[in-house]
Amino acid sequence: MATPEKENGWDEWSKHVLSELKRQNTNIEKLFSSTTQCRLEIAKLQVKSSVWGGIAGAVTAIAAIFWNKLV
Repeated sequence: MATPEKENGWDEWSKHVLSELKRQNTNIEKLFSSTTQCRLEIAKLQVKSSVWGGIAGAVTAIAAIFWNKLV
């Protein structure tokens, strides 16, 4: 006598559902890794832009001081 799970096809579908859940989990892990990498790259760019902004501000200030001394 067949079990109700085999009669209604759930036995087959349960295997399919589990494999899809595993596949989705793998995709989510890849996305999380990619997102983490993007966050690191953004942090690096923020530091670089801060440094370059500071340098530009310092150069402008020094140029203004020298200009005032000359005039």
